[in-house]
Amino acid sequence: MKKRKELINRIAYACGDIYGGGAFIIIGLLLLVYLTNVVGFSGTLAGIILFIGKAWDAIIDPFMGQLSDRTRSRFGRRRIFFLLGGLPVFASWVMLWYCFGITGTTAKFIYYTLSFIFFSTAFTIVMVPYNAILSDMVRDYNRRSAFTGMRLGFSAAAAILCATVPALITGAYTDPKQGYLIMGLSFGLVFAMSWLVVFLGTWENTTKPSPVTSFKDWFFVLKNRSFRIYVTVFILFQMAIDTVMTLAVYFLTVSLQKDELFVPIMGSILVTQLVFIVVFSYIAQKTNKATPAYISASVWIAASIGIVFLTPATPGILVISICSLIGVGSAGCNLFSWSALPDIADVDELITGHRREGLYAGVSTFLRKLSGGVVVGALGIALDVIGYSKEAVSAGKIANITDWGIRILFCGIPIAFLISSLLFLRKYKLGSQEFTIMSTILNRFREGERNIAIEGEELRVCQQLTGLNGDRFFGIDQDPDQMI
Repeated sequence: MKKRKELINRIAYACGDIYGGGAFIIIGLLLLVYLTNVVGFSGTLAGIILFIGKAWDAIIDPFMGQLSDRTRSRFGRRRIFFLLGGLPVFASWVMLWYCFGITGTTAKFIYYTLSFIFFSTAFTIVMVPYNAILSDMVRDYNRRSAFTGMRLGFSAAAAILCATVPALITGAYTDPKQGYLIMGLSFGLVFAMSWLVVFLGTWENTTKPSPVTSFKDWFFVLKNRSFRIYVTVFILFQMAIDTVMTLAVYFLTVSLQKDELFVPIMGSILVTQLVFIVVFSYIAQKTNKATPAYISASVWIAASIGIVFLTPATPGILVISICSLIGVGSAGCNLFSWSALPDIADVDELITGHRREGLYAGVSTFLRKLSGGVVVGALGIALDVIGYSKEAVSAGKIANITDWGIRILFCGIPIAFLISSLLFLRKYKLGSQEFTIMSTILNRFREGERNIAIEGEELRVCQQLTGLNGDRFFGIDQDPDQMI
């Protein structure tokens, strides 16, 4: 019975990433294409819209994290936002894919910019508390990996559907605008309902709301050594994923001239990702959370080197097989990204004596979205620079600079991001043994013990994880300028 309840809780928790993973994949695969090919914007204008929407999170994400840390309600600090967030999730998603008869380039530009800002806000209202809640729900290192594995499994399954079904819906209508509207209504309803399930199936351990924080605290989190390393790796992994998802359509259409392979390739990537999330979740529980990241990033780099040399003459089955290896890469990278974040809040508690999961989730989400906005915006501009033109592609007049430009963007940029992430990952020291040592100390603090003597190996681990030079933790007699 206990195992059954645990499974139900994992499933309910994982439903949040039906929206997190599903909306993300649709945005990454279709929004830039929709804005350029259906609405009629240039690549530069479409890229600016995406950048503005992502940059909006520079304001809303950290505020949302702080708000969830300080919220008092009968449903807890985080869960109340799952209940309230369904309506804006639905409305913002529909608005993103339909302009309600607005005409004129300037008017449409303003409308879609505001719509994307609305979407980013709705996304933040639910996803920042969602990213924060696991640290408070579960205190065990391996259980966190198990919950995260289930979450990413649902994310991958949602991504499989969202990478294939929307394209089938939009392609079923002669008028693409009608197809995108039906897609928006259908998936908006699914996304909204998923948050009701999350609300009903999650819980929060009793925790006092954190003290009022300020802008200074947004920067203070970067003095947490474990977070500083983690967020750098996280951002680099996610920018590699953003690049591939954004340019997949262009690579298949321009460089391989096999646009009919889009659905099977994306399906193979996502199915592979789903399978390897299970594999990597097991590996993470048997070793540590960084091991899957090392394996997956190496496989992705090797696959990208092979992909860059594919040609229109390459058999479709070979193209699909090689591209599916990207799914191995994204599985391990995502597992590390989301399973390690709850542990970072424990390091902060060791530093400050407070539970500030929301602040860390907010800053992480902000940096992730801002970097994603920069990448996608830059890719939109890069498409103009290398001479991409829908008309030229339709006429079969593809210049070499356009072909190789897209190849380099699609393969070379992710390789650079992944190599950089592996270099930083070597510095990340929060493994299972270090977590156990830290948790023992934190449990003593949570039980009311003060003036805890930390010496020897415990002191070395705590200093390594926090970046503090001394032996005073939990906000006691600390000088932040003395942090490593």
